[in-house]
Amino acid sequence: MPQPSLPKNRLKCSRCGSEDVVIVRRYSGEALCRRCLRESLLGRIRRTVSRYGLLERKDRIIFLKSGLPRDLLLLDLFKEIESKFPVTISVERLPPSSGLWDGILTFLKHARVGDAKLVLPLVLDDAVALLLRFILRGTPDILLIKGRVFVGLRHVDGAISPFVEIPLEELLALGESEPELRTSNPYLVLVQRLEAVNPGMRFNVLRISEREDFLRSIGIVFR
Repeated sequence: MPQPSLPKNRLKCSRCGSEDVVIVRRYSGEALCRRCLRESLLGRIRRTVSRYGLLERKDRIIFLKSGLPRDLLLLDLFKEIESKFPVTISVERLPPSSGLWDGILTFLKHARVGDAKLVLPLVLDDAVALLLRFILRGTPDILLIKGRVFVGLRHVDGAISPFVEIPLEELLALGESEPELRTSNPYLVLVQRLEAVNPGMRFNVLRISEREDFLRSIGIVFR
């Protein structure tokens, strides 16, 4: 005799008690509804901007769209955070390329943006995958350290990502879509597999990448 099926969602949000849970953080066990997830991600972005001094009150900002589903979600979060400040935000599209990282490299090579801050749509998964690629290949064509972009171990002035503590699956849960999780990028696949086996691995690697002794060992010195 078939057993009665269980309700699809018996979880409640760990913060507000809502039954509209959209994600469970395996690294913490926290269940979140969409509203509380959004507030959590906004808080992480604010802390990242503050911790690393990525933005100033009157910056001219260019948000770079990649054409991936993450763009609108990141831009929406970013605009909410900056809505209290007298900044100007314009949007430009990355050039067509074989991937997000290559598109960023091409843009940085040819762009002339003056004193604008370039906000890149790179998240936690990208930061960790880029570092692992550097460790495995030894080619630092692009790295994301402390929210700042390095090309060839040299800091690219004004190029930042305040989204380095945003796990990709949590971001996409806001939009009820996960197409980006099915990636062919071998380093992003590696990150996903390692995180599945060791929840919290991404944040551990991110913290290691912020240590001064580690940065000096790979040739990066913050002045």
